[in-house]
Amino acid sequence: MAGGILSGYWRIIFLKKDLAIIIGLFLFIVVLLIFGQSFTSFNFVGESTPSSNFAKKPTSGFVPVNAGSLNIDAQVVSKASDRKKGLSGKDSIPLNGGLLFVFEQKGTYTFWMKDMKFAIDIIWIDENKKIVDIYSDVPPEPGKSDSELTRYKPRAEALYVLEINAGLTSLHGLQIGDQVNFTL
Repeated sequence: MAGGILSGYWRIIFLKKDLAIIIGLFLFIVVLLIFGQSFTSFNFVGESTPSSNFAKKPTSGFVPVNAGSLNIDAQVVSKASDRKKGLSGKDSIPLNGGLLFVFEQKGTYTFWMKDMKFAIDIIWIDENKKIVDIYSDVPPEPGKSDSELTRYKPRAEALYVLEINAGLTSLHGLQIGDQVNFTL
């Protein structure tokens, strides 16, 4: 009889532990669902992810950039040395990420895909923050020498250039003349 009572006692203890673990996991999931919107694998993984280089050395931080239904968190690049490097050598950028090049004066700034590993859309923006030109789905050109690389030059002068993941301009229906919103 004592053995039966003891074994029943241990069953209750184990059931309480199992129930506590299940409740704890449930609460953890609820907390993640409520507060986890700002957490991504990018925040937790750190230096080992390919896109971690993207946010490693922001020149002037990040700004939200909006155009139509497109919402991008763009890294601002205003130093000439950083503008020259751009996204070269990076494996990828986050889906809602981009690079916003800020120039000192408006001009017809030419871009190329030197050392790029993924396709992008390139958007030239004037001083009034209107799109003046777009090149969509610009492919990387591995194995080409500098002289063989395609040059992408806008039809009009721009003060800003936004590089984003390929296909986003088409997906969001962006066109020349559309207003772009950001604050530096």
